[in-house]
Amino acid sequence: MSLRYGILGLLSKWEASGYDIKKEFDDFMSIFWHSHLSQIYPELNKLEKEELICSRFIEQEGKPDKKVYSITESGRKSLMAWLMGTIEEPKIKDAFLMQTFFMDNIPVDEVLLKLNMYKKERQHRLDKMKEIIHEKWNSLKERNVMKPRILVSSAVLKRGIEQELQYIKWCEETIQLIEDCKYMWDKEEQVLTQSSVDGIPFTEVKDTLLHYFSGLIDDK
Repeated sequence: MSLRYGILGLLSKWEASGYDIKKEFDDFMSIFWHSHLSQIYPELNKLEKEELICSRFIEQEGKPDKKVYSITESGRKSLMAWLMGTIEEPKIKDAFLMQTFFMDNIPVDEVLLKLNMYKKERQHRLDKMKEIIHEKWNSLKERNVMKPRILVSSAVLKRGIEQELQYIKWCEETIQLIEDCKYMWDKEEQVLTQSSVDGIPFTEVKDTLLHYFSGLIDDK
């Protein structure tokens, strides 16, 4: 449902083609929302049928006419109602965390490999965001123009960067946790072989876990 408001929000300040909208979702807005072209164009069609947006064609020399969209007054009212409405509870879907939850089923070396690979992916996202903020900063200095949209989008960018830093930190700490407890995978295999439901004594990993959850658990 939020995709339509993302589109309306983009069109609230400027008209854009479907390609322009997709580029915004791929670049800056990827911090908080991912969308495919196969989702954007059907949503644009729905919004136009509901008369929340309208479209026109721009002639292009040597190219097919370019279709651009703009928000209507009804669309602006719908956007404002959404912006002024109550916040939806976040619906978290993190495929990697779900994988991590069940990684006791794969060899420990594979667990470490996947964690290291995912850390690199998040580092790549962080580098991309840092590049965006430097580009925006240089553009602001060059143009010497500031608007409310730029201000609030900068706050979103900062949150995105903090989120990536936090995820990378979690990967690093979890890699160390698994390294410290690698032997548990061998013992788990022995337990399964012996058809026993018993694990290892909690006291064996207590100090390691207290370090991992430093500041979150008060063990007095």
